[in-house]
Amino acid sequence: MADDLLIAMIIAGFALSGAYFRAVFILRLRNQAAEQERKIIQRELFAHRLCRHENELLGSSTVEIEKRGNRVPQVQPEPLKQVV
Repeated sequence: MADDLLIAMIIAGFALSGAYFRAVFILRLRNQAAEQERKIIQRELFAHRLCRHENELLGSSTVEIEKRGNRVPQVQPEPLKQVV
């Protein structure tokens, strides 16, 4: 009887240890996935900021390109000559 109880306690200990290691493993995977997601977001934000900063330095934002396009001289059509 005592031997059966001791064996049951040992098996229960193994089961609890296995459940604990499984929980730690899943928690670590979730933390790594969240960290990867944060890194991806940080890279996207950095790329966006860098692109915006380069556009400001080069002066090639869409608004400025449109403003520059308005400065291009318009070709005036020549008046028609009347043949007499």
